Amino acid sequence: MPHALTLVSLLLLSLPVQARESAAPPADAETLARRLGETTWGMEELFTGKVSEVTVTLRMEELDSDGNVKHTQERVDRVTVKDGQQHREILQARKDGQDATEALRKDLEERQRKGPVRTEFNSVNLPFAASHLTRHRFTLAGPDPKEPHRLRLRFEPRADTSPSIHKGEALVDPSTGQLIRLSYSPSELPNTANRVEVRMDFRTHPGVGQVLDTLHVDAEGGFLFYKKYLRITARYSNLVPASDAVKGSPSAASTP
Repeated sequence: MPHALTLVSLLLLSLPVQARESAAPPADAETLARRLGETTWGMEELFTGKVSEVTVTLRMEELDSDGNVKHTQERVDRVTVKDGQQHREILQARKDGQDATEALRKDLEERQRKGPVRTEFNSVNLPFAASHLTRHRFTLAGPDPKEPHRLRLRFEPRADTSPSIHKGEALVDPSTGQLIRLSYSPSELPNTANRVEVRMDFRTHPGVGQVLDTLHVDAEGGFLFYKKYLRITARYSNLVPASDAVKGSPSAASTP
């Protein structure tokens, strides 16, 4: 699927996010946000060596205006991080059901030789990450209507912050303070996009905590009368914490 906006890079850059066990969250929204920032790994921690490897299973669908699938692309990538540098390797790929591994692998290798692959979505830090916490305003929204045992924490950019900050809602387990789900829309969209909706679902990884399990993106964009609709899903597995990679733990790459 050529030129799928710039959302593919968003998915491949969005590595796992870890949350350690903590006490039940406080009732104050700002305090809860700070606690999530202390117990959750965002992009800053990942690029300083917290994670050494992860597998990303990606499915992209291009839809017509009626919601019918026109084209599909499926990829399995291995992402490694060493000394703060990220490297991606395509393990297998298919376009519209046909093998496309070699073609996409050569294209990715050529782009990586020219330098880091960057897009408008350079940052996918969580809103309560250390560098983003003060840029957001947080409010408690009470129990979730569909899951009343979960607590909703809403966030939005402060008036004086950069336009790339996100607006959305986090779903938290009140009994543990763990992040369960995050839904948001970027305040500033990539070029040619006029709608982007993101949902991140988390799972518990033994010995690690909460990690990103699945990332869903629905997007719409295009020029004038030409519109493109995208539905993207990425599953993160085979997480290897940097400490396990150093120790050579045989269980490091296991997926719960």
